[in-house]
Amino acid sequence: MGQPSSKDEMTIRHQFDRLCQMALKGEAVNYYKHMDYRRKHEVTFSELSEKELSKLFTMDEYGTEYHHFEVHGYDIEVKNTLIAETSHYKGGACTYESSEKDACINGTSFGCIY
Repeated sequence: MGQPSSKDEMTIRHQFDRLCQMALKGEAVNYYKHMDYRRKHEVTFSELSEKELSKLFTMDEYGTEYHHFEVHGYDIEVKNTLIAETSHYKGGACTYESSEKDACINGTSFGCIY
């Protein structure tokens, strides 16, 4: 076997060129299909309504944001400060000493809210 002729070299180059063209065309078709899929299934944030945007985040909650009470053996967490303060005065989770707590429950302590 000797050296390939120039005609054989040209045939091989044309075959290789065609193979490269077909590969690039296939990749282009895949790219356009993928971009079409993304256009149909993806939405930019600017296109979302306020209601849809509000569903996309979560808020971290920490134990320090809650007021903790024990009522009838149950641990209660209250986030609303006004409710927590009211619970304090109603005696359900009053932190007063026992005589002050009784006065708070009965409504005779100064500052009780009824």
